[in-house]
Amino acid sequence: MSRPRGLSLAAALLAGCASQAPAPGPGHPADPDPIPLRETAGVDWSDGLSLEELLAAVERHGRVIAALEDWEAARARRVEAGIYPHYPELSARGSQAFVGHRTMAGLSLHQRIELGGRVSKREAVADAGIARSGAEARDTLRLLRARGRHAYWASVIASRRLEVARRVAAVTAKDLEAALARYEARLASAIDMNLARVAAARAQAAVRTAEGSVAAARAEVEALVWEPAPAGWILADGVPAHRPEPDFARAIELARAARPDLAVLSAAEAEQDARAVLARAEAAPDLGVGIGYEFGRDRIMGDGVDIRMKGHSAMVGLSLSLPLWNRKRGDILEAEARRRHFAALRSALATEVDREVATADARLRSSTAALELFEKEILPAAAKNLDDTRAAYASGEVGIAELLRAQQDFLDAQGGWVDAEAAYTEARADLESAVDRPLGELAR
Repeated sequence: MSRPRGLSLAAALLAGCASQAPAPGPGHPADPDPIPLRETAGVDWSDGLSLEELLAAVERHGRVIAALEDWEAARARRVEAGIYPHYPELSARGSQAFVGHRTMAGLSLHQRIELGGRVSKREAVADAGIARSGAEARDTLRLLRARGRHAYWASVIASRRLEVARRVAAVTAKDLEAALARYEARLASAIDMNLARVAAARAQAAVRTAEGSVAAARAEVEALVWEPAPAGWILADGVPAHRPEPDFARAIELARAARPDLAVLSAAEAEQDARAVLARAEAAPDLGVGIGYEFGRDRIMGDGVDIRMKGHSAMVGLSLSLPLWNRKRGDILEAEARRRHFAALRSALATEVDREVATADARLRSSTAALELFEKEILPAAAKNLDDTRAAYASGEVGIAELLRAQQDFLDAQGGWVDAEAAYTEARADLESAVDRPLGELAR
């Protein structure tokens, strides 16, 4: 039997098919880390915890580490996407006929070849997934930074409220001493003395409440530092004395350009776009190529005849699948719908980002004006009024009612001052979190 030619052609086709599969590697070494973590030995508690140290500490938070591991998983999927998915199929067959003494054996190798560059399209989907996971990791850190800013300033304000409560308690204690002295000298009634006692007791209750608020605020800060905090640690920063005016247009521009949650939706939109392209490629026909070898041996005996025959043959075959049933149409429609979904979400979020920046900017400006009014006018006037009333009470010119009224005015001024500080720090934290930058970088 003759030997067909074409074995070298089949080997060349299979070699070209195998060349489409890149060797597994460590992913994309050129891909930058979504969060370049700073090398640090931890927080130096000796000089007090600063806001900058807290924001650096949240980079090592468990949520950030989990987000980075998800990004590493996306890189692993990129490696898998670059590997050709179809192994060559080897088959063997053989037969032995006892009647006629016929023996047949064969060996064939078949390789499915994807058309339309599907490997590169799967890699494009995986690359979009890496970009999305990286943006999600950056957004996790942004949210933790925002939580850190609010927790830090809440702790500062809680400490300020405790400081003011103790100052008011000291004032009411002195006034109580004065009321007792006037009562013993029969210059004041028992009602005056009791009113002074009630005021002093209320001030002490306010101190206890403020101490509880300090403990709660500090517990939130300790949870974000992500390392054991020493007992009695202190804050290094107070309410900022320097209050730069933000550049609103620059803040809007930076927020639109750098917000990672916007980048998450952009990457998700690109990922669905790539999935639609891949689904279209997967709907194309598949090509198959195969080579085979057969060996046959036959013996014919009878009527004085004994004929022995042997044969060898090599074969090359091609196959082509026919996409008759509109395969992958559902996947294409789903990917396109999800792409439009993420595009709509991104458009809505961009509007929300603008609103966040505008709202925080307006609150920051109004709270800055209110805080300056308290510091320059209201607090000095209330303190002077209390000093004058106390002197007049000591000389017997006014009664306890006038002194308690002056005390209440002073207490209200102190409380309003701390409320203004709280409004300022909260608005500042909101604006910095909306842009994920310190206020100094947004100043005019």
